[in-house]
Amino acid sequence: MKRWMIGIAIAGALGVGWWLISPLFLDKVVNESAVSSSSGSIMKDQGENSMKETDSSSPDEMTNDTMKINELVGTFQGADENHEAKGKVSVSEKNIRLENFEVTNGPDLYVYLVEEGQKTKEGISLGKLKGNIGNQNYEIPGDHSASSGMDIVIWCKQFNVDFGRAELGKAM
Repeated sequence: MKRWMIGIAIAGALGVGWWLISPLFLDKVVNESAVSSSSGSIMKDQGENSMKETDSSSPDEMTNDTMKINELVGTFQGADENHEAKGKVSVSEKNIRLENFEVTNGPDLYVYLVEEGQKTKEGISLGKLKGNIGNQNYEIPGDHSASSGMDIVIWCKQFNVDFGRAELGKAM
C-alpha cells in the first residue's frame, strides 16, 4: 500500500514538473495571413491555389509590397544571452505584424508597445503572444498609436523579464 501511494505521488510530481517546464522546450508555431491595409481585415486563405499574403521570391525578408503599406519597421533582438529573439516587425495604421519571428519560449509571454525610457509593464499590452515561432498579427488598442523610437517588446509577465525587443523606425 505504501509503495502504491509513493508511486502516485511521484507520478503527480512528474506531471506538475512537465507542466511547469514544458513551455521552455516546446515550440508553438503560428502562421497568420497578413492584414489588408485598406480594410484592416485579415486576408483568408481560400484554397490550395489562392495566394497567401504577398508574392515574394524571398520569404526571409519583408516584401516590397508589404513595405509600401507599412509606416514603421524594426528587427527583433534578444534581451540577453538566455533570451533570443529574431524576425521583423512592421506597423501599418493600428496593425502590428511579426514576420519570420522566433523567440525563446517562456511560460507567460505577452507583446507590448513601449515608449522610449518606459518600463515594459507600463507600456501598452497588445495581448498574449500567440506563438514563439511564425507570422502573427496584433492590433493597437483604443486611441493608442505607435511612433518612431517606440519598441515592440516580448515580455514574460510572470517573471517580469524581457525576452526580446524591436525598435520601430521609418521604412526606407
